[in-house]
Amino acid sequence: MNYIINGREPHALYNHFEDICSIPHGSGNEGALADHICAQAKKLGLYVYRDANNNVLVRRPASPGYEDHAPLLVQGHIDMVCEAESGKKIDFLHDGLTLKLDGDLLTADGTTLGADDGVAVAIMLTLLGDADLRSPMLECLFTTEEETGLTGASSFDYGQLASKRMINLDTGGEVIIVSCAGGMRTRVKGVFGKEEYDGEALTVTVDGLAGGHSGADIHLGLGNANLFAVGLIEKAREADSSVRIIEINGGSKDNAIPSHCAFSITVKDKAKATRAIRAEEKNIRKMLTAADEHMTVTVSEKTYKGSVPEEALTEKIIGFTKALPCGVISMCSGIDMVETSQNYAIIRSDPEGCFELHISSRSSVDQMLSKLEDDIRKLAAGFGFETVTDSRYNGWEYMPASPIRDAYIESYREVSGKDIPVEGIHAGLECGIIKRAVHDMDIIATGARTLGEHTVKEALDLCSFALVYKAVKLLCGRL
Repeated sequence: MNYIINGREPHALYNHFEDICSIPHGSGNEGALADHICAQAKKLGLYVYRDANNNVLVRRPASPGYEDHAPLLVQGHIDMVCEAESGKKIDFLHDGLTLKLDGDLLTADGTTLGADDGVAVAIMLTLLGDADLRSPMLECLFTTEEETGLTGASSFDYGQLASKRMINLDTGGEVIIVSCAGGMRTRVKGVFGKEEYDGEALTVTVDGLAGGHSGADIHLGLGNANLFAVGLIEKAREADSSVRIIEINGGSKDNAIPSHCAFSITVKDKAKATRAIRAEEKNIRKMLTAADEHMTVTVSEKTYKGSVPEEALTEKIIGFTKALPCGVISMCSGIDMVETSQNYAIIRSDPEGCFELHISSRSSVDQMLSKLEDDIRKLAAGFGFETVTDSRYNGWEYMPASPIRDAYIESYREVSGKDIPVEGIHAGLECGIIKRAVHDMDIIATGARTLGEHTVKEALDLCSFALVYKAVKLLCGRL
């Protein structure tokens, strides 16, 4: 193979990464890369375990003098997000990537790069074959379908592991992650009667909000268009008791803070309802951060003839959304990180009386997720709604004492000459699933600096890549 990264050390690290990029490995299509990992391990004479989901565990024996040291697990996922520029011809099921080198940055030509999490795969393969590595028994776990629901990690048989300490390599930056959130999605549903209506109506659109990730950005105080829309409806109804929702449509993704919501309502006094909406808009603007300064609220008048849901639906939507928390619920103790949050991601109701609200709940404490699920179910039942909760995954609670964290801080400082930030993340990592399976596992997560993950502008900082490899290698010798 002709490698484009030359003259850099460790050359095996960069060669492994280029090899990975030449093999198609989108989520659900990891078989060929799993074959490659197994072939590399068998070439080294190492133990290999591969399950039906293409998760691969490779075990390297302890170095001489390390036989009585506790083993170490290194973990990352082998699937990548496959995105291409408009007009780019590539078959992600069969084609490898075309790489481009720009100084210290590596990118792919018109596609995602897969540094998330090819970085982990390359580091693990390099460690397994590094003749100079001094370490306890090393277990390298390569998991599948992380990007589409943490599926591989959820299905793996953790009885295969001997390790009780672990480093995950999926952070996309030179930090130590010491906690992550678990999460779930709850769909609140209701079907109500309908009536015929022929009269005045208003259509209102809330738009221009920044939006953002419902986990990583929840602490920023970003405006939620769905929540604002229901608040506007409530104030309009206080001014004009005839107001009821004809339909409402807001949000598009379960993991996003919605930036847009539009609704139509019946009215008798258009002027009074509009004044109430404008007054509430002013109140909302006082709470906005600079990120949401471009919010717009447009109001247009119309006549409407057709079905409208019975009045009870409007009352129940307002009552339910007022009663259930949205945003940050609690912070972690011991680290500056959100512990528990909730987001009104998607709201829908139609003139036929069908209503649905998608709620994204997150917490690094699994018991809190269970409590939120119970709270939502009970509250929804009180308003005549049904709930369906799914897509649940586990969190990883912050632990004040972590020997592997302390050891990696020292290793990173020795290699880089600087301190590494210690953070938590209010989003999902495979660490949460592994922690649930192996309760006494001491875990940290780190990674090389990457840019534009999940986009066609994804890039890998090659200097950071090498630095992190050296720090992980030094950590192995210290354990």
